[in-house]
Amino acid sequence: MKLHLVGWSFHGTPVEFRDRLSLGETAQVELADRLRNRHGVRELVILSTCNRFELYCAGSEGTSGTIIKTLVEDLGELQLGPTAYLLEDIEAVRHLFRVTSSLDSMVLGEPQIFGQVKDAYRFYTEAGWTGKLLNPIFSKAFRAAKRVRSETGIASNAVSVSYAAVQLARQIFEDLSGLSVMMVGAGEMAELALEHLVRNGLRRLMVVNRTFANAVRLAERYGGAAIQFRELESYLADADIVITSTGATSPIINVPMVQDCLRNHRGRQMFFIDIAVPRDVHPEVHDLPGAYCYDIDDLQNVVSVNQAERLQQAEEARQLLEEELVQVRHWFQELSVVPAIRKLRKTFEKTAEAEVQRFLNRSKLDAAESEEVQRMVRRILNKLLHSPSRTIRKFSGRDDQPLLLEFLHELHNLPTAPESAEPIRKQHLSLVKR
Repeated sequence: MKLHLVGWSFHGTPVEFRDRLSLGETAQVELADRLRNRHGVRELVILSTCNRFELYCAGSEGTSGTIIKTLVEDLGELQLGPTAYLLEDIEAVRHLFRVTSSLDSMVLGEPQIFGQVKDAYRFYTEAGWTGKLLNPIFSKAFRAAKRVRSETGIASNAVSVSYAAVQLARQIFEDLSGLSVMMVGAGEMAELALEHLVRNGLRRLMVVNRTFANAVRLAERYGGAAIQFRELESYLADADIVITSTGATSPIINVPMVQDCLRNHRGRQMFFIDIAVPRDVHPEVHDLPGAYCYDIDDLQNVVSVNQAERLQQAEEARQLLEEELVQVRHWFQELSVVPAIRKLRKTFEKTAEAEVQRFLNRSKLDAAESEEVQRMVRRILNKLLHSPSRTIRKFSGRDDQPLLLEFLHELHNLPTAPESAEPIRKQHLSLVKR
């Protein structure tokens, strides 16, 4: 059984096309049913995220090309054809390993993709779409990804401005759960920083914005309180962490304001994340005892250093994945000779069954005696086929495997040509050593 991978990702497919591939669970199941009816797909997992849409198929009667043609026609998006990538067997597994380990992500080492792959696999397993091929492959992918996480530092350093801000906050405040954050403005990076802070346990939130409706929207999304912009200074002292991202042309938070806050804090520290350009927080705030202020340049410097470190860790991760792939490659090689073993057994069993039936038709054995004869023949068959089956498995991975399987089929007059046979250049074989 062959593994097919058909996919589109941020590497070569523009976001406007990827949006059209975003299918809900119901639409995915309907697509899976069409692939089963048209191409005989027996196992399937669809991975659909904002950055990729991939189908891992097994048992298909068609090729990756015919599957992608069906997808393009069904979706009515002929432009998708040229940007698709098609991989099979070990190359498809290598790609899955890289995806699950976040080596193929837009942000190298990001942790979300591991959970997304697990969720997709769980959904299709519960729907009865995974089996003898996809179950062990995805299990091995999860094992490989966990090794990458535990044995390399690929995810230990922030490579986005928003996450870098959170890491700096954790260095200053070890525990974020009891702190209060004020978000000033509604910039994208500031909101991402807020999202990371909430994931790290932050519970108390105030949102300040010139457009009060936007403050209400964000406050409701993250379970916080919306504050009018004119009340910023009144509530500033209640915040331990302040994130700013406004369009102001001059600082909206100055030194006297922060000095008053620090006095009210009674020794507690304040942390400012200023992602605005020009800056929202006066640079001299950072010089105040107990105040820490980082602007976009500070955070970008952290990101640049961490990106270089992640690239080095990624190379170690790739080598680790190649170690894991060695076992998968051996497994695929063994699978390639399984059809020949099955055909050999089926041929022997058919011959034995015919002879046993001929004997039973002539004999006067009762039902119990007839069953005992059949059991005896099955035991003999199993013993006779045990050694040849082991020997055939040893063929897997050899350069002359197609030639040996072809010889096996001719020797035992097996019904069809070996499934794994490919056109080969037969070397000259001599029975006499020279």
